[in-house]
Amino acid sequence: MSYFKNFQKVKYDLRGTGYYQEMTNLTNFARITSKYLDDISLYSYMHIQDGERPDNLSMRLYGTPDYYWTFMLINQHIVNIYEDWPKSNDELKEYAECKYNNIAAIAGQISSSEFDTIAGKFEIGETVEGQVTGATGTLVNKYPTLGYIEIKPLTGTFDPNGEGISGITTGDFLTCESIVSRAYAPKEYRDGNGNPIRRNTGASYEYTNYQYEFDRNIELGRIKVIKKQHIKDVARAFSKELKNKAS
Repeated sequence: MSYFKNFQKVKYDLRGTGYYQEMTNLTNFARITSKYLDDISLYSYMHIQDGERPDNLSMRLYGTPDYYWTFMLINQHIVNIYEDWPKSNDELKEYAECKYNNIAAIAGQISSSEFDTIAGKFEIGETVEGQVTGATGTLVNKYPTLGYIEIKPLTGTFDPNGEGISGITTGDFLTCESIVSRAYAPKEYRDGNGNPIRRNTGASYEYTNYQYEFDRNIELGRIKVIKKQHIKDVARAFSKELKNKAS
């Protein structure tokens, strides 16, 4: 069964040019979905396996890939498959490094209790240079409370083990302990109980952008599925309602 086969078609002038394209009318979807969401006897919860696509899951549960669309039907958070369906470990790594696609130069300690400060240093858009490697990049953003600057690489490769970064325009300087993909830069700092705290607190640890995406991926992996004994009845009723609304 094609997921969108029985959806009503409407014409839209997307660009305001007078040229209309026929598109699927998704407004019916939300109205029809609610009646199935309210009946908890129809579904159960389960975890998606690593790398399992919707059609794979449909095959595992129902013996056919044809009911893949029902996962979107009863899980309202699944709107965009690329964003909202859990990724395999390899896909997640690629996704995170693409989403956080610049590098982070993380400020290092300059004393036993103090990190080099970012506040008041550099100008957004200026060129910065690594003092050891000579690599250059454009300063994209500054995160003083997180302790790093975001750089879009231009030439060369900054030392991942850290080096001094200087601003070509301002002459400002930052001592960096590491220079990594921003996917592995801190999203926040946490204490041993997982509570957000300031970076310079002794018991803090980095909760990275990648760790955030990893945890979110695990949450996305737990979804509602229609029980096998009900799947044909639900699919039949859903198809019937769509046909009625399209007529």
